[in-house]
Amino acid sequence: MSKEKILIKIFEKVQRIPYRVCKFNKDDIDERLRYGDCRHKSHLLFILLKKAGFEVRRIKVLFDWKDLPIPKDIIFILKESSSIWLHDSLKVKINNRWLKVDCTWNPELEKIGFPVTKKWDGKSNTIQVTRGKLRFYEEEDSIKKPKIIKEEAYNFAEKLNELANV
Repeated sequence: MSKEKILIKIFEKVQRIPYRVCKFNKDDIDERLRYGDCRHKSHLLFILLKKAGFEVRRIKVLFDWKDLPIPKDIIFILKESSSIWLHDSLKVKINNRWLKVDCTWNPELEKIGFPVTKKWDGKSNTIQVTRGKLRFYEEEDSIKKPKIIKEEAYNFAEKLNELANV
């Protein structure tokens, strides 16, 4: 099997895991993962790609929740928090090129307008977290974290999980 086909197979396996915001403990992440958000899914993808012999790097992506098809009443939960958050994603090296690979949104989320990668070729970047403006950072870069109020974030996550449970 070609490296691209192996990459695609692993990507699709992780991508199919349902999206759900939940507590993150990287020591709990393995192939039995039943659901997760960008942190869980990118960490599992990292583990599986490394195991398959790929060179992989973690990246952070600054994005705006407003660039996703989330109803305004859910976005408005973030009254004092910024709607701009950090997102976990990866870069994988294949054929001497670094590709941005984001497996966050499971295919079912396409029904509600989320940007889902379908029939990926394994040779180009996947669709990223949003089609909006994004800023990419290497894991070791110093990033000014957006203002997030925990209570608002928890309420937002609860409503986002309801929305994503299609």
